[in-house]
Amino acid sequence: MNTSPQSPLNRLMNHFRNREYYVIDQRDFWANNRGVIFASFILFIGVLLWRSWPNFTNPGLYVEDTTHYFNHFYGGGRDLSALFHNPNGYHNIINNLIAFLVAKVDVRWQPTLYLWTASFFAICAVMVLPCSGLLKNKYLIFIAPFLLGLSGMNHIYYYITLAYQIYVLIILLIGLLFWRPLEGNTGNVLLFVVLSLLIWSGPYAVLVVPFSFCFILFFRGKTKLLLFLSVVTILYTLSVSEHMILLRNLWKPEIHRIWLNALIGKIFFMDMKGGTGPAKMMLTAAFFLTVIAILRKDSFYLKMACIFLVLINGCLGALFLSKKFMLILKIRSCYIVIAQFLWLAFLLFTADRIMAMSKKLYHGGILVCVLAALFIYYDNARFPWKSSAPVMTSLPKFLDAVYAAEGEKLLEQNRVKVIEFGQGNFRPMAGLGKVGDPSIPVELIYIEE
Repeated sequence: MNTSPQSPLNRLMNHFRNREYYVIDQRDFWANNRGVIFASFILFIGVLLWRSWPNFTNPGLYVEDTTHYFNHFYGGGRDLSALFHNPNGYHNIINNLIAFLVAKVDVRWQPTLYLWTASFFAICAVMVLPCSGLLKNKYLIFIAPFLLGLSGMNHIYYYITLAYQIYVLIILLIGLLFWRPLEGNTGNVLLFVVLSLLIWSGPYAVLVVPFSFCFILFFRGKTKLLLFLSVVTILYTLSVSEHMILLRNLWKPEIHRIWLNALIGKIFFMDMKGGTGPAKMMLTAAFFLTVIAILRKDSFYLKMACIFLVLINGCLGALFLSKKFMLILKIRSCYIVIAQFLWLAFLLFTADRIMAMSKKLYHGGILVCVLAALFIYYDNARFPWKSSAPVMTSLPKFLDAVYAAEGEKLLEQNRVKVIEFGQGNFRPMAGLGKVGDPSIPVELIYIEE
């Protein structure tokens, strides 16, 4: 009998041959839980609208929706190369495609279409985890959209702007990666196309690579798809403008300190008051040790937990290794929304696996729902400014003025009109007529906010 130890290569090959399949029966899951999911979905939409009703009923043009999208695409004269418009140094093709198409519609409807499109993608991103089959407990399935949609994505801009879709679409992308493998080549080719478009939606798409590495290491079932998606992600990363990625930050102790403080204070403790002191570090260590002790025999949970935590740290890596952070030196809420969203999803998944250990624990989901509801209330009360944005009540005047000027046939009259709305760096602006001809005086019309 040969008892000689195996070589590392043989051990690795044996590991890959013995990997478990990633099995989530979404058909049975949907059949058993569609009522809960539908009820939760409808109530979540109702609460979301109630929370931010003025912004949903008064569409506006906020932040980069003005300069990068409305102003750039106004008039519908751009060709398809405009889909690669990248003023921030990285591509976001889906946003550009939306703005490209919306620019061909009546200008008075364009802010509304921005809002409807953004809301659609944000709600899809919120619902993708509850519909994935990762959660089994009906109570947690019900509360998941509220926790993820009103705290994980706790900012009205995710629902009403195209600009913030660079974060939302990555959440949607990651959520879809957690779904079970599709059956048949046609479905997987279509899925590959959709996921590839989502990858070309923002710099945080780099998370596909660590996800794919961990998933292939732990599970069978989607190896080819994930390898191809990793190649797409690498190509996207190579397309990012030069000097946007600062790998040298990996070796800076000050970056390590900021990273740790952000991980514990802003993500694990969801930006609660107080710094990242010894108490929070000890509570974090106690939480993970307790969870590992309880679920140490649940190999599926341990593998999934590793994937979640790698993604959360990957979000911070994408932030702290970027030039954008070094220019601002401030951790804005949008920079960590993906990490916070995944952390809350991980907590739901952890609670679900604990309650699945015994039938007696199943109704413990009620307690989790209560705690989640209390946290949602507390989180929204702390940041009331995230629930709304200043309503642009005068924006319709600007849109009406632009629409009226479009009917004046300025081009035939060799005239130029520029209509502006509001002040500041982010303001809607429309140029009409023979724009670009220096010999023609510009008629400037200013609409006050």
